[in-house]
Amino acid sequence: MKIEVRTKIGNVEYKFHIEEEDTKKALLMASVFGNTPSKCECGNEDNFALAGNKDKDGNVYINILCKSCDAKAKMGSYKNGGFFWYNRFERYVKNENKHTQTQAPETQAPANDMDWGD
Repeated sequence: MKIEVRTKIGNVEYKFHIEEEDTKKALLMASVFGNTPSKCECGNEDNFALAGNKDKDGNVYINILCKSCDAKAKMGSYKNGGFFWYNRFERYVKNENKHTQTQAPETQAPANDMDWGD
């Protein structure tokens, strides 16, 4: 089965061409590339970039970067093949010579019950 998936990440449109004999695997790949994370916990819904790097051991890391708060949504891979997106954006904060992983800041919801004083 051949599938072309078009998705927009930030201001760039990407085209992914999937060729896979197994229909389920092809559809799984299409669902991953067609449903990239599109809302960060900070509230951002349109200011993203596709980012990645390769470490000294040859491992490749793919992320969607929130340009509003620098949080990243990671792409993971199954041992048997195929990919998935982690559900949440995460931000790394330097803390005394080590990096700690935190959830992106949440937007403050408006108060529903205001005490206006009588």
